[in-house]
This record gives sequence, structure tokens and C-alpha cells, in this order.
Amino acid sequence: MRYRECHLQSLRSFYIAAVLFAAAFISGCGYSASSFVAKGEEYLAKRKFHDALMQFRSAAEIDDNLAAAHWGLARAHENLGQYNEAVEEIKKTIHLDGSNLEAKVRLGNYQLMTQPPMIAETEALRDEILAADPKFVEGHILSASIMAAEGRPDAEVLVWVEYAIGLDPARIESYISLQRLHMTRENAAEAENAIKRGLAAVPDSVKGHTEYGRMLMFAGRDAEAEEKFKTAISLNGSDIEAREAIAEFYISSRQMEKAEQANRELVEIQENSPESRLVLARFFAEAGRGEEAERELENILEDHPSYALARYRLIETFLERRDPAKATEHLNALFAINDQDIEALLLRARLKNSENKGEEAVKDLEEVLKRFPSKRDALFLMAQARLSLGQVDQANAFILDLERYHPTYMRTGLLKIQSAITAGEMQNVVKLSGELIDRTNSTLPNSENGPQEIYELRLRGTSSRGLAYLDLGKNNEAKADLEAVLRENPRSVTALVNMAKYHDAVADQAASLELYERAVSIDPQSFDAINGVVTSSVRLGRMANAHEKITGLLERNAGKADILAALRYLRSTVFVAEKNIAEAENELKAAIELDGSYLPAYSAYASLLAGQGRLDDAAAQYQAVLAKRPSAEIYTLVGILEDSRGRRSEAEAAYRKALELNASTPIAANNLAWLIAESGGNLDEALNLASSAVSKSPNTAGFYDTLGWVYLKKGLSRPAAEQFRKAVALDEQAKRKGGANPGYRVRLGMALAQNGDRAGARREVETSLRSADELSSIEAAEAKRVLASL
Repeated sequence: MRYRECHLQSLRSFYIAAVLFAAAFISGCGYSASSFVAKGEEYLAKRKFHDALMQFRSAAEIDDNLAAAHWGLARAHENLGQYNEAVEEIKKTIHLDGSNLEAKVRLGNYQLMTQPPMIAETEALRDEILAADPKFVEGHILSASIMAAEGRPDAEVLVWVEYAIGLDPARIESYISLQRLHMTRENAAEAENAIKRGLAAVPDSVKGHTEYGRMLMFAGRDAEAEEKFKTAISLNGSDIEAREAIAEFYISSRQMEKAEQANRELVEIQENSPESRLVLARFFAEAGRGEEAERELENILEDHPSYALARYRLIETFLERRDPAKATEHLNALFAINDQDIEALLLRARLKNSENKGEEAVKDLEEVLKRFPSKRDALFLMAQARLSLGQVDQANAFILDLERYHPTYMRTGLLKIQSAITAGEMQNVVKLSGELIDRTNSTLPNSENGPQEIYELRLRGTSSRGLAYLDLGKNNEAKADLEAVLRENPRSVTALVNMAKYHDAVADQAASLELYERAVSIDPQSFDAINGVVTSSVRLGRMANAHEKITGLLERNAGKADILAALRYLRSTVFVAEKNIAEAENELKAAIELDGSYLPAYSAYASLLAGQGRLDDAAAQYQAVLAKRPSAEIYTLVGILEDSRGRRSEAEAAYRKALELNASTPIAANNLAWLIAESGGNLDEALNLASSAVSKSPNTAGFYDTLGWVYLKKGLSRPAAEQFRKAVALDEQAKRKGGANPGYRVRLGMALAQNGDRAGARREVETSLRSADELSSIEAAEAKRVLASL
């Protein structure tokens, strides 16, 4: 065993021994389980959830049959976002203490959040609660929740909530339940009336003013929201939830100085707890102060080495700034203590996804899902990993699970958008983005969707819609969305890059170059921004600027093989533009040597070789990519290459493999349909494939041409002519001048001739022959044959 392995094993053994020793020591020194529970409750009240978790865990180690310890663990896990663990502890609590009605209500609410809701099980819990205490308010609120989950009319649900309010008119939580019910129905006026009623009944309720402030914040009524938060704090200056709310408000309204002050006050009130310092570190990150965020996290770990949440966040920081080496170092530290650390496995999966190692990410996520089949982040990351591998159907299955188990989790909307993008369904992207935006406008913050999260999701939904509009050629709509996002985040690299893409689309290269340059000045390692600078420079003929930018970045990133590989690949594109193929080839070889897993270099090298007629070498490069990471895109390129070599059976096999990996690959479906039609294969299969390609990419002229050709082969000349006309019209529109592909006109002429439209057939064929040099020999012969038959 190597030293490193021995060292990690020793750390693990030490940790286990320390836990056992501590349990024995505290038992021998007179510490009781109840004393740990009391301390845990004290920490919960101060929202020091990590410390509370440790206290309750110690209590459970002394007495695993102590219901109070498990109830404390349930609430600590819940506040730390560890919902699966929370549910398990709630179940243990109820098993040990059937009189804990609050725990039963909590379990009932979790059961109603599943899809489909566990109605019968929750009704049984509700009946137990009300049998024990017919006036237990939360039991009646649970009844209303059951009715809502059953889809009962709102009027019936509201009657039950009002009954619960009547049982205890001074209970603010009941009014908040009513307010949230109205918000889920997008009835803002009634929601506001509900919280006002609550504050009229309990005017000094800190929770009521805080909740009202949140509602006002999401209605865009910032001045009123701030006043409500301040009122809450004036009523109880030590109320942490109110102070957290105003800090979140200042961040979402971009009042960063006030946000920092609010977060620092939280640290002071919470006695420098690791939780409060973690929130401060997150503020620094959101404010673009990454170095301060990292320093704060490192300080937390220095003071509290076992505080895993800080280490998790530090790893996330390294992932965000693309530093896999440091992320791996801290992952190893976590695995040294617990090689089954679920959060560490999730973070490693994120790391593997970022390194384009989707298969390795899937392995870690499968391990997590074996133990926790409904774990939210595991389902989310698994869907992402499957999408990165082009496995859209598998990804959609995990998205469905995510919706089933976590119906209120709004980030699922991002996955749906990503799936539609992967499938090339841009109209659907517009629809899904709009749905996500609407949802963010009507959702109040909760444990799954914080205020900053909702704000960011709204911006991401708007960005996705803008880019989809751009892809659909709706430039005005795209501009409106992308400008709106950039106004909100003028220093966002992503927003700048997306706005530059709009200027690329309208051929304003000077404007796009300026935006890309701004993005690089903010994040010199953003590959999208660097690529934009180089591409725009090339289009403007500023080759020296492109070379200068890349050379500077190569010098600044010396020793970082993954970044250097990407930069050498990028420099190859400049040499290609300069028609310096030899230097382009050298750069691609260097990129592959620097990072053997950098797949774009292989693909570009294969394309370069194919362009030189070195088809065997090109095929070898594509096979190298497939050996490292099979993908539908590369199999499609292999199919195109084999088809160009006249190896149709190999081409067909490659296209089928592409569709096996991703049934939504339109180019593979289109090309396979053409091959089947040409070779006299199953024309019904060809028709299905060609129709699928058209539905996936309705603005691609060539796909309509293939569909028309399949119809013609089936002897259906009228629908064939209809598809050929669409191909000609789309191609003319795309080219704006110079006319459509003459091959499309030849085939349109053939269909018209079979329909008996001799004049139309002659017109199309004669037009095609004016560009005879663009026709293949077969197309030219067909054109002459049709002309001779008229």
C-alpha cells in the first residue's frame, strides 16, 4: 500500500475511533442524552443547525431510543436541506413517540409532496392527529392540504383553512398558510389580504411581518418590502429569520453594501457560528468577491475542521472557477473521513460532468440513488449527465422522477429546457422558458427555492428563451430578452456572451467583439468569451489580434494542461481561417498531447484530415473519440465520412448507432432515411425517419428534400412535390440571393412531371440546369431526362 493510501486509511480509522471514544467519554463523565438534546434545542433556536445536528447525534449515540434526539435530528437535517435524512428521522420519532403530533403533521406534508401524493397514508396520519387532539390546528391545516392535493375546489379548501384560523385566531402560521394557498393560485390580492388579516390579529408578529416583506419583495414593491423587514427586526432584533430575509432582500435588489452589513450583523448575532459565516461566504461569492469567499471558507474550516458544509461549498467554489485539482484535494479529504459521503459523491459527479466524463459521473450518481432513490440533487445531476451523453430519453426519465418526488423544485424547469435544446426543439424551449419565468413570478421563497435562487432562475429562463428566439431567427424577440438579462447583470460573463451572440446573428461583428472583450476582461478563463473574441477577430480579418489574445492566455495559463489544450485547439481555428493547414494540424496534435480527453481537438482534427482527402486518418481520429466517449454526434460524423467513401453499409450502421444513443438526432435520422430510400430498403422506416428529422428541425431545407425524396420513391408524387417546394422556399430564404440548391429543383421537377404539371416541371428543371456546375452527375442526368420527357 502506498503512503497516500495508508494515510487516508489512518485518517478514517482515527475518525471512527474518535467517535467511539467520545461516546464512551461523555457517558463516563456524566453527560446525559437529555443534556445534549437541550443544547441541540438551544442551537436550533439560534439557527446554528450544524452544531444542533452534532448535539442531537451525540444524544442518539447515547440513547438511540430517545424520541427527542431523533426529532431534533429531523429538524436539523431539514434546515440543512437534507430532506431524505429528515424524513427518516421523523419516522423514527413517530415510532418512538406516537404523541408527537407536530412530527406527524411534518411527515404528512412530505407525503403530499410526492407525485402522486400519498393521500391515503396522509389521511391516516391526519385521523390519528385529530383523534388525539380535535383542536390541533395543524391537523386541520393538513386536512386542507389533503383536499388541495386531491384537486378539490378552492372554495372547499378555503373553508377548512378558515376553520383552522377560527380555532386559534392569534396563530399567525394559519394566516401564512392561507396566504401561500392564494399565492399558489396566483391570486396576489387575496394573498395580501390574508397576511394583512394575520397582522391585524397579531400585530407584533415578527414572522408575519417577515412573510409579508417576502411577498412584497417578489411583487417588486421594494420600498414596502424593506419597511416590513425593518419592522420585523424592530420587534425582535435577535430574530435570525427576519435578519436573513432582509439580507436576502438586499442581495436580490443588488444593494450590496447593505447586504454585507446585514450578513455581518448575522455573524455577530449568531456568535460567529460556522452557519452564519457560511452565509457570509455565499454573499461574497454572489457579490463577485470570490477571493474573500474562498478565504472565509478556509477560515471556517480552520476553526471547525469537521464542518463539512464549508468544505462542500469550497469544492463548489473550485468547480465554479474551473480548478479541478483543488476540488479533488478537498474531495479526498472528505472521502478520507467517510468514503460513502453522499454530498461528496454528488460533488465528484459534478466534477466529472465538468470534465466531460459523463460515464464516471453516472457511476457515482447510481451509488447515491441506490441508497436514496428520491434524492433531489442526485436525480438532477443524473439527468444532466445523461443529457451530456446525448441520452435524452434516459434523462427525461430522471426528470420525471424529479417532478414526482420534488414537485415544487423549480430548477427542474432548467433540465426540461436543456433536454429540449439537446433534442433541437427550439419552439419547445421558448414554451418551457416562458413557463419557468411565469413560475418564478408567482412563487414565494421556501426551503427548496430561496429568493436568490428564484431571481437567478428567472434570468436563466429569460436567457434560454432569448437564445431560442435567436435560433428561430426571431431577432427582435431575442434582443429584448438578452438585453433585459444584461441590464440586470452588467458584469455577468454569460449575459455578455449571449448578447454578443445576438450581434453575431445580425452580422454586427464589431459590436460582438466589444462584448466578448468585456467578458474576457471579467473572466480571463471563460472559454466561450475567448472563443468569441477569436472568432469575431477572424471574421473582421484581425488575425493578429486573435493570435495576440491566444498567445497571452497561453503564457498566463502555463502548466494548466486542460486550459492549454483548449487554447491550442482555438489557435488551430485561426490557422484554418488563414488557410495554414500545416500549422492548424500541429496545434491540434499539441492539444491532443496536452489533454488526451479534450474531444473537440479530435473532432476538429478528423474534419481537417477529411478536408484534405485523408479519409482513413480522419476515420481513425473519430474512432479515437468514440473509444473515449461514444456520442451520437460523433457517430453521425462517422456516418457522413463513410458515406463519402462509398461505404454505405458502414454509414448506415453508424447512423443507427447515433440514433440508438440519441433518438432525437435529426441529421442521423435524415441521412439514414436518404440511404434507405436510395438503396431500396424499407420505405416506411425511411418515411418515419425523415418525418422525425423535419419535426425536430423544421427550418432545415435539406430535411424536407429528403422527406420529398422518400415520398417520391413510394410513388406519392403530390406530397413529394409539397415537401420539395418547402425545401426550395427555405433554401432561398436562407441564402437571400443566388437561389435555392439546384438539386432541390431537379427533384421538384421530377415530382411535378409525375403529377402532370409539365410547365412547372420544365421551369424547375431549366432553372436547375442554369447552375449545372453545382449539380452532381446523377442530378444533371435526371434533369436532362425529365426535360427530354416533357
